[in-house]
This record gives sequence, structure tokens and C-alpha cells, in this order.
Amino acid sequence: MADLTMTLARVAGMKPRIDDILKYSTYDEHADLRGLHVDNKDSDQLFQLRELRAIMEKLADIGGSIEYLFRPVLETSTLHKDESGEYRTEKGYCYRSGSLIEVLLQDNSQEVLCWIQTKVEHDGEDYYLVGYDDIPMEGLNVRVR
Repeated sequence: MADLTMTLARVAGMKPRIDDILKYSTYDEHADLRGLHVDNKDSDQLFQLRELRAIMEKLADIGGSIEYLFRPVLETSTLHKDESGEYRTEKGYCYRSGSLIEVLLQDNSQEVLCWIQTKVEHDGEDYYLVGYDDIPMEGLNVRVR
């Protein structure tokens, strides 16, 4: 059976290589890869460029996920709604629409509570967790990276 710790170490080792590929491809500067020399009259190169753009987008997402996963946890806290209607941790970290949030919830596939990453959005009346809109945010256990 594969080992979680060893797998995480290998994933962490991928991050520098992903960064190198993104930089070399000019994706960091030009997400459309216009920094690459391409023969715009060659249908094969145009196909390859189109596929490469899709790959670079996925690599950038993966690189961001790896970076996030290995950030240190700065705070584990309980959410409370403040006087302006925003949800804050005990140390004052504020969640707004679009914020990533890690919450300790009962996941359907697990019997124990586990940390779940989702986003916070606002429905015009209050903030909610995307995918968990039936769970009130007040009093939730969260952690900040």
C-alpha cells in the first residue's frame, strides 16, 4: 500500500518543476502563450499550442493547489458574525465572497469530522459555504493558512 507521507513529499517535489515549465512556456507572462514562437500557418503547431494552453492552465491550478496544501496553518478558530454581517475568526481574519475557507465538517464519505476546503459566497442576505449552503457559518470550526 502506498504511503501518504511519501506521496505528499513527491507532490511537493513537483512544484519547482511545474514552476519551471510555466516560466519556460511564457505562461507566467502570457497565459495565451503568445510568447512562444509558433508558425501560425502550420495547423499542427496551432493544434499543439491550443492543447499546450489547456495543459498550462491545469498545471497552474495544480501548482496553486500544491502551494496551498503546504502553507502552514496560521490559526484554528471559531467563526463569529460581526456587526457588519461578515464572518471573522477570533484573530480577526474575515471571510468575504470568493474567499477560500477550510471548515471542519462531517463529510458524507467519512465517519469522522474532516477538514474540507470550499469557498464563501453571499446570496444577498448572508454568507454561505459553496456546496454546504444548508450549514450555518456561525460557530463553525475553521482554519486559516
